[in-house]
Amino acid sequence: MKTNTSRIFTYLRVGAGCAFFAAAAALAFVATSTNVLATHDVGTAKVKSSLKDSVAGSGSEKSDKDGSFQSPATAAEEQAAMRAFPFTETPFSQQLNSVVSWRRFQASSASNQPTGTSGTGKVTAKNKKGKPEAPRFNSWSLIGPSTAIDPNILTFTGSQSTQSGRITAMALDTHNACTPAFCRVWIGAAGGGVWRTTNALAASPSWQFLTGLNVMSNAIGALTFVDNATANGILYVGTGEPNASADSEAGLGIMKSTDGGNTWQILNAQIGPITTFSNGSGSNGTYTGNAFFGRAVSDIVVDPTNLNVLYVSSARSVRGIDETYGGPTSNPPVPRPPFGLFKSTDGGNTFTFIWDGGNNCPASCVGGDPQASIRGVTEVELDPNNHNIVYAAAFPGAATPSGGIYRSLDAGSTWTQIKTPSTNAINVARCAFDVTSGPPLAAGVTRMYAGCGDVGTAQGGTVAHVFRSDNVNTAATFTDLNALQTYEAIDDYCTGQCWYDNVIYTPPGFPDIVYVAGSFTYNECGHGSDCRGVVFATDAGNGVFWSDATWDAQNNGTPAGTCCQPNAIAPNGIHPDQHALLTVPGSPFLFFEGSDGGIVRSSGTLSDISGQCGSRTYPAGTGNASQCALLLGSPPCPAPTVCGVPTTIFTGMNAGLSTLQFNSVSFSYQNQFNVQGGTQDNGTYQTFGSSTWNQEIYGDGGQTGFNRNNSFLRFNTFTGQAHDANFQNGDPTKWVIIGSPMENSPEGALFYPPIIADPNPGAAGTIFEGSFGVWRTQDWGGNQAFLEANCPEFTTSAAQPGCGDFVRLGGPAGSNTSGSLIGTFYGADRTGGDVNVIERTTSNTNVAWAGTTGARLFISTNVDGPAASVTWNRLDPHNVPGTTPDPSRVVTGVAVDPVNTFHAWVTYSGYSASTPSQPGHVFSVSWSGAGTATFTNISFNLPDIPLTSVVFDPLTGDLYTSSDFAVFRMKAGTQQWDIAGIGMPIVEVPHLSINPNARVLYAATHGLSVWTLPLY
Repeated sequence: MKTNTSRIFTYLRVGAGCAFFAAAAALAFVATSTNVLATHDVGTAKVKSSLKDSVAGSGSEKSDKDGSFQSPATAAEEQAAMRAFPFTETPFSQQLNSVVSWRRFQASSASNQPTGTSGTGKVTAKNKKGKPEAPRFNSWSLIGPSTAIDPNILTFTGSQSTQSGRITAMALDTHNACTPAFCRVWIGAAGGGVWRTTNALAASPSWQFLTGLNVMSNAIGALTFVDNATANGILYVGTGEPNASADSEAGLGIMKSTDGGNTWQILNAQIGPITTFSNGSGSNGTYTGNAFFGRAVSDIVVDPTNLNVLYVSSARSVRGIDETYGGPTSNPPVPRPPFGLFKSTDGGNTFTFIWDGGNNCPASCVGGDPQASIRGVTEVELDPNNHNIVYAAAFPGAATPSGGIYRSLDAGSTWTQIKTPSTNAINVARCAFDVTSGPPLAAGVTRMYAGCGDVGTAQGGTVAHVFRSDNVNTAATFTDLNALQTYEAIDDYCTGQCWYDNVIYTPPGFPDIVYVAGSFTYNECGHGSDCRGVVFATDAGNGVFWSDATWDAQNNGTPAGTCCQPNAIAPNGIHPDQHALLTVPGSPFLFFEGSDGGIVRSSGTLSDISGQCGSRTYPAGTGNASQCALLLGSPPCPAPTVCGVPTTIFTGMNAGLSTLQFNSVSFSYQNQFNVQGGTQDNGTYQTFGSSTWNQEIYGDGGQTGFNRNNSFLRFNTFTGQAHDANFQNGDPTKWVIIGSPMENSPEGALFYPPIIADPNPGAAGTIFEGSFGVWRTQDWGGNQAFLEANCPEFTTSAAQPGCGDFVRLGGPAGSNTSGSLIGTFYGADRTGGDVNVIERTTSNTNVAWAGTTGARLFISTNVDGPAASVTWNRLDPHNVPGTTPDPSRVVTGVAVDPVNTFHAWVTYSGYSASTPSQPGHVFSVSWSGAGTATFTNISFNLPDIPLTSVVFDPLTGDLYTSSDFAVFRMKAGTQQWDIAGIGMPIVEVPHLSINPNARVLYAATHGLSVWTLPLY
């Protein structure tokens, strides 16, 4: 299979010189796009009444495994709290300063200095024959996956599938025809930037990575192609993801390309000075600068009659993550830009804030109205019959009426609510919509399809519904299409996470066709439906004829031992959690679809497979045969109605996309090329050296680990305290439950809790896990034979008693026992949160370090002893009167000194400006064996940015740490930090792993897969 990733590999070859120009360009952009840096270098924290109200929606995200509820809201709350700790918010000025500081650091880095021959950077007659000087900086290499394969036994469909990271936006070149010879499509990944293919209809499309240079953010929220009658048109990219999830990263503005994405211009996008408010959060202050800096761009629309007129919507989003999801804020204190709807009349150089989501524009349109949106605007469209009619959707405000869909008849000056949200009381209630016109509709008639939902009935919300209005440009009356359906087709289509995945799309020129996409109805998969992830109607939603497009008509043979396919068929299918969909002009059933699992393409033809329904089973709550027949073909399907499922769905579109969002990376000590890592919503993957990685296990993937002495033994994590072990080299069928002791305890844990394999060969069977305290198993979770016989992953609950033998270290489970590192047993200060870091070293089996999200740091000197006798010593100087030297911010990483295990290097999240009397992000921490430890700030020249991980190279004494922007290195014996290698694009790095014997540093990235750096 041939793929083309030349763009990203070109970036790898450019060297340090280009980094300087990128830095200079970005500095110029930041300096000119905001003037708050000079006058507001240090912001003040703003205490908010509800942290939950400032972060992601309060719904629950479904698991790919079984549809059990997860809570991205919980993860988001953790992130917001940890990045801002000890406050509830991170000052916006600190985020701006962190970007500027990073770029200044990069521009002055030694990596940008020329390398000549020995002794000088200049070639002279004296030294021209001298031995060449070794390169100062090695180059990062992308090790993949470039192609990620899910084996057939791990998929819902029973067919092998190719996946990539979350796709948040797509655009199709509508100027040039989309044919097998040439079809240009751009995709935007949640953290992986913009990619392009020019052969999107090929069996194996080739992809190019477009956002490696001169780009400050690879978090993408919107893509818009404008046909301006030129070959390349205009491509707009809005950065920042507006999907309200725990890892929906904030962006830094809008980019524009007039050459198809080869080069980029960052729009100035100036607003202000403007004084605004955020509903529920108070004043935004008086702001001048880029209207979208630190926000998420959700949509970009260009007026077809005047290409200088742009409408851009924005929402709140978060900043930064670490490996256990510790970090960001979604609504920083003043001064900050508002979120809502903006308009430019000069091609994006300047913008006006035209709508805050409320009902009183322009009289009161600055966010202070209780009806103004609490979270922002998610969509905007122009009426196809009148460019001065604007439609937009917003999250609700605090008062009724608010939220839902609004209309402006005067190009954005005044606004009227035309469609209420599912419930105004839930501020993450979200409506998606699309508008259309043309035959068979009468001339001048505009139709709107809308889908509205919230957190779902299980979380106290409502069932999602789909609506249609055939006079939305005039009276705007809506018909509830759920009431017309014969069997369940669109009920609750986005379940409890409509704020996250909610798509309504009607193909241009086909107003009777509508696609509805959201999450899976998991209990129906392979029974009464094919999961209903994407359904469509061809009769304008008038009743019977809805079809399920989630699986296709193929049968690849159901594998023996399948995890999830209940039938003797194996189609190809779409991954759960839908975010974007578009069709090829003139071919309404040839669609491209983006989800948490990447991009797929349909064949454009439909097949009636309702004959399968007679052989399916229908346990209670899974639908029935009549529903199945309707959704899979509905015979008879009278003309002109068209029914059926896609004849073929191609998941191979994802081959060549290195966009998976890794939370962790671990390696085998027996084979440095055997690497594995957990990913957001795509499970755990491994490789033995190929850029093609194979999925070991499904679901969400948190931490992973190998047994130090035998890499056939490994563990994975899903979310919370659900952990599995594998004794058979990652065989997907041999995973067993080992986390039930924690699952059944009264303790909570992080969304992705810390869990490590002991690196010491003498304790290779030991695994440590962090909840309120530290838990331990010393035999890899339990007896292999017992676990494989009684606790198989495919059929066992994560809480099944007896599955796993973890024990609590230092005391019984609970929040205030001697084993609890977060409770009052160790003092009344810095309480709460969870264990965020556990670390050991290779040199002994006695000492372990642990850190909490409440900024506590601990050491144990008998961690391998009897569980009840393990003692913990609190190291942060909480008993020192006055200000303590260690930051009261989240501990994100610990690297234990193998020569002196009472010494370690510790990293912290947040910003020094949040704790001005406790500055610093990296500390050398030494303990005498009693009392508290000595903290020495070794941040030196590092910019004031959150750090996410730290590792130590015992062979050279060099120290490495990761951040939202890059990986840094401090060479032994120096007090100077520099860039740790060149060639990796700007991307969040939540986790580092080091193999000192093989001389390799591994970096897990949030959106650009896994990278390695050869050590010096």
